Amino acid sequence: MNRVDLFPSSVWIGEINVDNEKLKDKIYSFKQEVKSAQFSNQGGYQGHNFHDSEFIDALCKSLPMERSVNFMPQIWVNINKKGDYNGRHAHTSTSVILSGTYYVSVPENSGGIRFWDPRGVYMASMPDHIEFHGGCTWHKLEPKTGMLLFFPSWLEHDVEPNMSDQDRISISFNIMLV
Repeated sequence: MNRVDLFPSSVWIGEINVDNEKLKDKIYSFKQEVKSAQFSNQGGYQGHNFHDSEFIDALCKSLPMERSVNFMPQIWVNINKKGDYNGRHAHTSTSVILSGTYYVSVPENSGGIRFWDPRGVYMASMPDHIEFHGGCTWHKLEPKTGMLLFFPSWLEHDVEPNMSDQDRISISFNIMLV
């Protein structure tokens, strides 16, 4: 019997080759100049309009879409110390075609990213969902340094608390249609 998945939610996972130590230094310098914004971050630093040409070039070459689309990356950085996390959210804008995160520094026990079932929490109690999917309403990915994720902007996600004594550093972005 053939199976057809009608409403899948794709997440693309890869790596890019950039100098993470150089990026880390640039992000800490950026933090000294740019005040933290408050969106999904709980306790952590979130600095918007970060720019690094090497990172942007590598990011744009990795896009899992046709290059004929006119786009512009909107980029911000995250520094989460021990106990910091990002609450459940989505990147809701009609001009965003993809969202994503690049992991600059991921210490052990610094938290995973969870993607939530877009069909809603009531699905977890349905017999077919319990039988075929274990009733889970989210899927967790364990990031590692150098990992690049792309995902639909509407896919709700959160980041678990950093339980490490070291900073978890990431660069998040939206790919905007122009």
